[in-house]
Amino acid sequence: MSIRLVRRGAAAAALAITSSLIVGVGAARAATIGCGQVIKTSVTLTADIGPCAHDGLIVRADHITVNLGGHRIFGTPEPGDGAGVFVKARVGVTVENGTVSDFDGGVVVVNGYGNTVTGITATDNVGSSGDPNVRNTFLGDGILLEGSSHDLVEDNTSIDNGPFSGIGMYSEPDSDHHFPASASAGNLIFDNTVTGNVDCRFGPFCDNDGIRIEPGDGPGNVIRGNTVDGNGLDGISLFADSDANVLQSNVVDNNGFHGAVPGDGIRVFSSRNVIVGNTADANAAGGVSVGGRTVFPPGSLPPNPITGNPRGMDNILSANRALGNGVFDLYDSNPGCDHNLWSGNTFGTAEPSCTTQ
Repeated sequence: MSIRLVRRGAAAAALAITSSLIVGVGAARAATIGCGQVIKTSVTLTADIGPCAHDGLIVRADHITVNLGGHRIFGTPEPGDGAGVFVKARVGVTVENGTVSDFDGGVVVVNGYGNTVTGITATDNVGSSGDPNVRNTFLGDGILLEGSSHDLVEDNTSIDNGPFSGIGMYSEPDSDHHFPASASAGNLIFDNTVTGNVDCRFGPFCDNDGIRIEPGDGPGNVIRGNTVDGNGLDGISLFADSDANVLQSNVVDNNGFHGAVPGDGIRVFSSRNVIVGNTADANAAGGVSVGGRTVFPPGSLPPNPITGNPRGMDNILSANRALGNGVFDLYDSNPGCDHNLWSGNTFGTAEPSCTTQ
């Protein structure tokens, strides 16, 4: 479907675009866009776009706004349709106000700076990885920052995406995320609803985290005030070497029941993070956990876990509430907590005793 664009600006706030800024139409015709359109000026959609077999909209200008106008950009049921909104190596772009669905990845920001994603519903964006009968894709996330810094991801809803995350942040490429390595630092993930991210194109289990922070991210990323529930593996996961970040005032409940192993509310594999004032109740394994993944030998049930290699030191974990979790409410795999400072938390079960301060 093609749609009309409305250009922002004092001189043309209520006029349709009649220039060739986007698609090269003459002055007598209103500009239109559809699937795969390159966007070089601020736009507001006036209708849905899709189904798109490849990327939906591709942003190639700085300091512009892509306002979906309450409309939907959608892909196909098959893998390989790319990103719904693809923002690569851009500064100061805002993507806002609409729904992005049925792509491999919803809104994807790569190697950018100072961009904003707000008011977006990212749903049913599902990539593929590991199934010999389905070709792999390079995405699998609702909203994704790849090697991008000082971005704002605020007031979005991410639901039923996978197999990696509802909201993901990566600094180093891997087999499923291909981009030039770059630090992801100083980003703010604020006031989002991240729920039910369990979808995958293979199974029966996928490693869907609600908010996933991959290796190399930091310092200075802040994940604050988000509601994260019902996701497949961990609610919020800080991977190894994702250091010096802040997790504050998030509600992280009922996660970890649809992953390859039981998942935690908040899982920290990294160091020098501040984990403060969060709620992590009724998750499948741990509430707030530091260190190697807890696994269960064949025939074993909680609370008799075997612990993986300890990781995560010099973290501050304070004033969190964790109750009714499947294994331990508070857990640290490091003997003696190894310079992790646990203090003032509310909990029912904890291991080892150094977590109970």
